[in-house]
Amino acid sequence: MPLQTFVAVRDVHGAYFEFHVKQTPRSEMFRQIEQQSESWGVSLDEGQIGALLDYAEVMSAYELANVVGTRDVGALVRDHILDSLSCRLFASVRDAGRIVDVGAGAGLPGIPLAITASASSVVLLEATGKKARFLEHAVSRLGIENVRVANGRVEEYAHQSGYRESFDLATARALAALPVVVEYLAPLLRIGGYGIAMKAGLPEDEVGAGKVAARAVGARISNVLEVPFQVEEKERRLVIVEKMRHTPASFPRAVGLPKKKPLGTDV
Repeated sequence: MPLQTFVAVRDVHGAYFEFHVKQTPRSEMFRQIEQQSESWGVSLDEGQIGALLDYAEVMSAYELANVVGTRDVGALVRDHILDSLSCRLFASVRDAGRIVDVGAGAGLPGIPLAITASASSVVLLEATGKKARFLEHAVSRLGIENVRVANGRVEEYAHQSGYRESFDLATARALAALPVVVEYLAPLLRIGGYGIAMKAGLPEDEVGAGKVAARAVGARISNVLEVPFQVEEKERRLVIVEKMRHTPASFPRAVGLPKKKPLGTDV
């Protein structure tokens, strides 16, 4: 049975208020991660699962901003950490040396990938300052040495040396429509690299526009993987973007344009 605790949070005026947060026992959350990851063929050791639970607690306890929408540690595990680990269903994730998580937000999926793939080097790219500050805090608290935080816009970073066409894997979770995500990810990928766009609902017209966008930026939509969940029933898909050739120098377009005028649409 979930426990209850009080969480004290400071508002914008500096005053503190308290609210109830249901707490799922740590042993139960451990079992959920172990069970779900094993069903995907992903083997995690006790230290990795423990670090993932520590990360959920860091998100829950952070007072300077609400970076993920809930402070319920159990919900953070079920709805966010397990969701992030589903990227491991795509086999190429295991061999990725350099990973960039675009629009990292609270670090999902980038931090779970860094925890479970310690040989990889992960960049968390986040445009919003308060979220980037949380990421720095989380990385420091968790002692993760294979992660670096970059505070800025992907439309700018993707044109910089060391970022452009430099990554084996690029991820984006709940960031934007597929054509927009494709324009963000492809310029960061080396030829032969892969992007993962994590989606819930995925209408056919969005897939079609994503394919058009992919061709424009030197990539293709190579697969759409359905994510099977055991712990909780929900609809999730991994859209796999494969980098085929060099991205034209004009992409990604200037800040705001990918969302304002998505490739492959009539907007």
